[in-house]
Amino acid sequence: MDEDDLTEADVRQALLQGRVVARLSDDPRGSRFVVHGTPKDDVAEIEVVCRFLPSGLLPIITVYVLAE
Repeated sequence: MDEDDLTEADVRQALLQGRVVARLSDDPRGSRFVVHGTPKDDVAEIEVVCRFLPSGLLPIITVYVLAE
């Protein structure tokens, strides 16, 4: 996030308004999801990789801006 100048609000926006584009289920720790969306400034498209925990928490694994 820091390298791409993204904020928590940008990630939240992408998660709430984006769409799941991939489910990566080959990890023994559980499925990961790739969510494609746009940050608050709508300048670039980003992807958020996350995983649901049994507790219901949603840790963010990584966030990156898609190359143009």
